Amino acid sequence: MAWINTKDGLEIYYERQGEGTPIVFQSGYMGIHDIWKDQVKLLKESYLCITHDNRGYGLSSKPVDSSFYTMEKNAEDLKSVLDANNIAEPILLVAHSIGSLASLAFVTKYPQLVKGIIMAGGGSFTGESVLKAGGNEEMFAASQTTPSEAQQFYQRLGCSSEIALEASKWQPTVFKNQTRAMLYYTADTKLLSLDVPILVIHGKDDIVSTKESVYEIVENLPNAEWLEMENVNHFPQLEHPQNLNVIIENFIAKYFN
Repeated sequence: MAWINTKDGLEIYYERQGEGTPIVFQSGYMGIHDIWKDQVKLLKESYLCITHDNRGYGLSSKPVDSSFYTMEKNAEDLKSVLDANNIAEPILLVAHSIGSLASLAFVTKYPQLVKGIIMAGGGSFTGESVLKAGGNEEMFAASQTTPSEAQQFYQRLGCSSEIALEASKWQPTVFKNQTRAMLYYTADTKLLSLDVPILVIHGKDDIVSTKESVYEIVENLPNAEWLEMENVNHFPQLEHPQNLNVIIENFIAKYFN
């Protein structure tokens, strides 16, 4: 366990386990490293696994000002974590929820560092598609204005009570700032020419990310594939961890070996 310092003066907490080809996990709205524990437990036996807490969450710095929260800044935090671990080879980037947008921002700027991306539980090509689907800043923030509401919100999305309880510790401004960062992000057109395989995973029972907004990624990126998971809400890594592990290992076998 360790922290790195970002260019804008924050501390980002990260953990490193295992050795081998690097797999880096990018969390989203539930921005803590713990949500990947079942993946790391298995994959660290054969791969180098890197997890971190997003800015605003867990053991990382929690600035209040909204200017600290953009997908590009999340991507730069990820780059700082890689630099701290001397990782210069292409990685497998496994992202969740709005972490998928951060992964798009990252691969846009650092295509040489990404060999493949798995996006689980959401994401979109533009924030506009989320708005069209009925999502807005007030809706997300209103569901998490008190500690108990935040905990209940994440349990409804498929988190265990233990993981969801973490959300009760965070300031409501963090949720609002991350929502704003999501809604005002638009993927760069450079992505259209990138030769990076992407697997987009959507839970059929997802109550927060619509199929239409998530599928937009597949429609826009020529190297993107689509996979739906049965009986999964928004957190496949917590709801059906073994199934997601198999999917990750199959992706590695297809594109990394």
